[in-house]
Amino acid sequence: MTLFDRITQKLQEKINNPALAELMKEQKLQDLFTKREFRITQAYLQREFLSRAQDDELVELSIELCNGYGEVSGKMKKRLLPAIPFSATFTIQGMEFSPARKYVLLKLEQVAPLDIEWLTRKVVEHIPFLTCSGDLVTCDLNRVPRLAELFARRVRLGSRELNGWDLITLKELTLKQGEIVGRVGVVL
Repeated sequence: MTLFDRITQKLQEKINNPALAELMKEQKLQDLFTKREFRITQAYLQREFLSRAQDDELVELSIELCNGYGEVSGKMKKRLLPAIPFSATFTIQGMEFSPARKYVLLKLEQVAPLDIEWLTRKVVEHIPFLTCSGDLVTCDLNRVPRLAELFARRVRLGSRELNGWDLITLKELTLKQGEIVGRVGVVL
């Protein structure tokens, strides 16, 4: 067992949240320390977020991450109408990762078969950390339940407490085949 495996095992034992522990298990801690890189799989996003957004009107929601863009698809049901399939492609427009705000901006590129603002709002309102303004969707990482717990943790340094995330910045976030890849930096 390598040093990184031991550190990962200890971190998983200390985390009381099973979903957060699962995300940590998927990460290669060695990549986080040496390459300063993390990965979030589309399976994790599907399980943790889209499965919770489904209701009587939105069914069969799924996400596919490709090189440079992502696509959310599903079916919309209305009372007397048959289920209408839809898809929406998005790209990463920008991000802010500071002590005060941790946002990722997603730009809706194409909603098919029709660009229905109601549909966009319906999907976004089911996921509480997303907000929509026109074709921009803002993901507030501080409101994602599993990440909020992680970002709120404080580290004791001598007589002072410090939030370790105040010293980390998100340098790059890209959509790759089947995953989101992020690169982090350290602010000194």
